[in-house]
Amino acid sequence: MSKVVKSLQDAVKLCGLQDGMTVSITHNLRLGDQITGEVLRTIHDMGFHDIRLNSSGGVMGENGRYAAKCIEDGVITRIDGGGLGKTGVANTIQRGNMKHIARLTTHGGRPKLFADGFYESDLAFIYAPCCDKRGNCNGRTGNSAFGSMGYAMTDARHAKKVIVITDGLSEAPIWPISIDQTYVDYVVEVENLGDPQKIAGAALRITRDPISLLISEYAQKILEASGYIKDGFTMQAGSGGISLAVTSMLKEYMAKHQVCGEWGMGGITTAFIEMMHQGLFKALYDVQCFDTGAIESMAKDPNHIEISASMYANPDIPGGCLVNDLDTVILSATEIDVNFNVNVHTDSLGNCIAGAGGHGDTAQGAKLSIVCAPAYRSRLPMILDRVTCISTPGENIDVFVCQLGIAVNTALAKNADLFLRLKDAKLPVYDIHELQFMIEKKTGKPKPIVLGNKVVADILWRDGTVIDHLYTLGDYSF
Repeated sequence: MSKVVKSLQDAVKLCGLQDGMTVSITHNLRLGDQITGEVLRTIHDMGFHDIRLNSSGGVMGENGRYAAKCIEDGVITRIDGGGLGKTGVANTIQRGNMKHIARLTTHGGRPKLFADGFYESDLAFIYAPCCDKRGNCNGRTGNSAFGSMGYAMTDARHAKKVIVITDGLSEAPIWPISIDQTYVDYVVEVENLGDPQKIAGAALRITRDPISLLISEYAQKILEASGYIKDGFTMQAGSGGISLAVTSMLKEYMAKHQVCGEWGMGGITTAFIEMMHQGLFKALYDVQCFDTGAIESMAKDPNHIEISASMYANPDIPGGCLVNDLDTVILSATEIDVNFNVNVHTDSLGNCIAGAGGHGDTAQGAKLSIVCAPAYRSRLPMILDRVTCISTPGENIDVFVCQLGIAVNTALAKNADLFLRLKDAKLPVYDIHELQFMIEKKTGKPKPIVLGNKVVADILWRDGTVIDHLYTLGDYSF
């Protein structure tokens, strides 16, 4: 039976959306997303109010402006999920313009909170570049291909109604199936889901910045000295310039020493694909593809395995999620403090710029979590007495690396041996207070920023507990 309906508006009517309900979306299309704005515009123009939006990531780019208008007009009154986005939405919310407090969690926390009933979705909009008339879909092929549908699997499983929006409607049954027809109520065909180049993140490049390269070299030497880089090890690294540089250096080390890892994981990049093709990893687990090479690999490589956000990092999944089996992870930070608490939500002025993503999930799960960041940005020190916002509590962070040196979290008993290993490797290891002093000799000690007194978002740990807040912005000077 065909589930195809003529328009998005018709599908919304058939699903029975009403004021006060929750709609959910996912961020697979990233900066290439050209359909979320149309979804929000439809809801706005149909006259709905008090809609709660749950998103796996921030509402980015031009779509963020549509979401901001929906907030200002009372169409959207709460945002839950993974983040707010860099533009539009975050600015509007931090001006105190949204009726209810946002509730933001990690990639692994989101499926847990859906399963617990803390989050809900009355109507999920799922984007699929390849879909048949019964609603079976995947993200691997088509003009707007983005690879893994790992985050959308949560929405498909927990939403009361599901609309798949596609720009690649297939007359024949499709295979493989990422989300099957039993979860799908209606299918809507559109001309275009997004910009393929921006969906694929354009070309991700290894950093050429000398400071970032030095940080990458230190991180790689930590991995070598840690004892974890051996046959059967597992790791995750991100798509930033430093992470890509570390991955490139690690590839050379593994090839030279004939090390074969069990699997790599995360948002997968071409760097990981090359390592798998060279026999340096047996398999890759992928919750979202970050670039063209990863998207193409998912369509053809059997050892490039699509996983759900729940399998990736849900702390309550039976048998344990994959992050619990990580040996190492390379992470970033906008700030870190002397207790190793890490901020990735805001910049140093308190402006919300990102969501937590899988930061806290992987940091807690991995045996060795390494946070890399420059010592200062625009002469603002990155080691503080207390971060502006706690995204990942310090008890989950093992090492901080900047261009001036390395700090090991020796407050954790498990890191006593790691501290000695890095010292024996002649690496520049300091107490984090020493490193803070070295940085402040260059930058000076900034005055504390003054935030507004209204909470606009709760920062939730992956188990649903509140660990910090986002506030309205206040006046600040340096």
